Amino acid sequence: MQRDKFKGNGTKWLTDGLFLDQSATDRNALYTLQPWDREKNGKHYPSIHKLYVECEDVSEYEFANKYFACYQHWLKLKECAFFKPAYESMKDELQQRLKAKAVKVMLDQMYAGEASQATLSYLANKGYLDKNAVGKPKRAGRKPKKAEVVSLVKDDLRRLQE
Repeated sequence: MQRDKFKGNGTKWLTDGLFLDQSATDRNALYTLQPWDREKNGKHYPSIHKLYVECEDVSEYEFANKYFACYQHWLKLKECAFFKPAYESMKDELQQRLKAKAVKVMLDQMYAGEASQATLSYLANKGYLDKNAVGKPKRAGRKPKKAEVVSLVKDDLRRLQE
């Protein structure tokens, strides 16, 4: 993969400029943050969300090296405030996809009469369902930490300077 397309002016890694949804111009955009692919002005923008989930790489190493310049570029992108909600959504969908596949394998084992006692117990107790945590309810919204606010402001300033 050509690494130069991931760099902006100079040697800085592109972050928001890589995404059609965030970029002021479509010049460097390679992907969309939407869960589906997009077309704009005759150009195809694959969904990074869809690529992440389809890759099924829980370590994120292979994914990062396949769709970005390198793993360090991916780590830098994950720190960006604009990307965090999309990243959380991608991680959640991947987790659900892997869980669904695992439960399907367990069910196939059960139907074939090859399931272990632990598998049968997991299925009987509906271990695949998300449980509500016991204890004090969490507050609906939390006040952002000072470091988060500073990070958001720095991201905004950096985008304005580009």
